[in-house]
Amino acid sequence: MASVTLANFQLINSWKPAFNSVQWRDGGPKYLIDASTGQKYWNEPKNSVRFKCFLLILGTPYRSFACLFSKYSLSSCEISFFFHFWTGKQAENSYSFPGRLKDAGQDLLRVVMTPVALVGLELAAIYGIFTPYNGRKLYASIERARYGKFTLAPCFQPGPTCHASGGNLQKRDAF
Repeated sequence: MASVTLANFQLINSWKPAFNSVQWRDGGPKYLIDASTGQKYWNEPKNSVRFKCFLLILGTPYRSFACLFSKYSLSSCEISFFFHFWTGKQAENSYSFPGRLKDAGQDLLRVVMTPVALVGLELAAIYGIFTPYNGRKLYASIERARYGKFTLAPCFQPGPTCHASGGNLQKRDAF
């Protein structure tokens, strides 16, 4: 998983076009570089990013609730029934109380962070309507921190390789 640092969560960033990199078909630079992290994001028109953020405001709850019911429910049940402490693990040769306590703590953290991540993603998408590039970066950072590679907005990620709906990668404002 990509490294997640505090610089990824800055609300205000400085953006500069990467003139010495790949170009869009129309001749403009394909990437914007975030000065705080050095990561490259697609150089799309602000209105296009705003519209994508608007769509994420609508789509994020659906994806998040699906994840909420799968992982959140499982982790909640495991914690409620002390599953970590009474079930055996194939990889564990002997009972390791500290190891099982660590697993229980990680599940508890997942349960607590799930609603926090949902609210954070919604707020980042709303923020993206007002300041598109900063909102896009914040949304992508929260997604990477919470979901890893499973993202609703892959084109928002640094060094993007696809669009969620399979849009043309050579077109600047594709979906």
